[in-house]
Amino acid sequence: MASKVVMWIALCFFLASILCVNGETLTTSTPYDSAGRNYDLDGLFCATIDSNQTLEFRSEYLWTAYCDQAGQPMELSLCGTCIQVTNDSTDQNVIVRIVDECKNGGLVLETDAFNAIDKDGKGKHYGHMFTTYKFVGC
Repeated sequence: MASKVVMWIALCFFLASILCVNGETLTTSTPYDSAGRNYDLDGLFCATIDSNQTLEFRSEYLWTAYCDQAGQPMELSLCGTCIQVTNDSTDQNVIVRIVDECKNGGLVLETDAFNAIDKDGKGKHYGHMFTTYKFVGC
């Protein structure tokens, strides 16, 4: 039993090292298609908080899912806030609005936001990129 516990602890540290390397965050993309769905938040984590916001509010920034680095559930208080995400290999950044949660310990950017900071194409090639982010005003 003790060896299984040690194995699980080691696995958790290994996964954490993959998801957050030297302060960098594993970032992937998903086709939220915010414009195609008329910025409707139905089915997303923040729908209960931000669905009553104006169309201008919901469409002002591209979308992202946010995952706590420590693997904790995202708090509803983060819904609607903005983060500036920087691709460390290209030094390009984009501001996105948090509309969803994810479970991977990183960020899941709307495809257009991901592509905006993937000018070297490595993110698309590898299916992810490492970024840093900071909370900013919207």
